[in-house]
Amino acid sequence: MHTLAVTANKLPYPKTWFVISTIVIAIIVSAMIYLAFDSLETFARYFWIAVAVLVGVPLFLLNIPPIFTDHYQGEKGLRLRMGLLMNSTVPYEWIIGVTDASVKFGSVRIGIGVKYVPKLKTVFVTSSFNDLVTLHLDGPRNLGGIMRPDVEKITLSVKDKEHFVSSVKARAGIVEEE
Repeated sequence: MHTLAVTANKLPYPKTWFVISTIVIAIIVSAMIYLAFDSLETFARYFWIAVAVLVGVPLFLLNIPPIFTDHYQGEKGLRLRMGLLMNSTVPYEWIIGVTDASVKFGSVRIGIGVKYVPKLKTVFVTSSFNDLVTLHLDGPRNLGGIMRPDVEKITLSVKDKEHFVSSVKARAGIVEEE
């Protein structure tokens, strides 16, 4: 029996903001630990240790895993991963268009990370405000779980926009209109 070799192309996204925020959080948690060990009173010592744990653990869990994950372009779909924030697969048959995108500052604040905007039926999977690409889906689709709203567009940041757009169009079978 022959083994089918399926290769998944790694599609990295910028991780600068996650690295910077992890460094800032590490400095803040270090200051709290210093305050804990420098305190003369027992209550203050336990207070700063508890605050360091309650602040540090959730923030580290949200900021460190995205540094070590990437999006993947598989044989049947696009695997969107951003640490613990996003882990979904978008089949190529759902994708009907791929366009460049830009952030317009206004009523929609997207930030860094994963944000669902139900009014726009869009999910933002961003780690920077440059090199944004929007995937247009063939209808409202559920990404990310039962409690998440249906989306028709996925806006994500990638490192090489031209390569990403051309490879997704090729895999999804989207032809360029002249």
